[in-house]
Amino acid sequence: MWQRVVTLERAGLAGYVRAVARALGVPGAGTACESETRCAGYIALPRRCAECPGRDGMVEWSARRGWSVVLEETPEEASVLVARLGAGLVPAPDVVADFVGEVLAGRRTGGRGSGEPAEADQGTLRELLVPYALIAWPPG
Repeated sequence: MWQRVVTLERAGLAGYVRAVARALGVPGAGTACESETRCAGYIALPRRCAECPGRDGMVEWSARRGWSVVLEETPEEASVLVARLGAGLVPAPDVVADFVGEVLAGRRTGGRGSGEPAEADQGTLRELLVPYALIAWPPG
């Protein structure tokens, strides 16, 4: 049987993204994380942005930039950054939810941190994400 190695960082990222999704009222099925090639998380938004009601949006987290609201790419158009939170790499889930609510209502665009900040070192990310780690062992 093939088993995927679960690190505390990977479990922490998944737990953090799910905590933010819960604050947004999005079920866990609307989330995704990747940690093989880069550390990132995604949450599909159930509502559309007031600025672009014709396109689906998502909330995206990266270890380089933190949280952003992005319009998803379509066959005709590339993805578009709507707003970046700029409140550190791992702000509290309710801070992210408030930010997303403001963006979706059309009260906030742009944001800090439009450059390429340096990626946080692994020790810092571990410290920030591990408190969100949820590890469930299979029965037996």
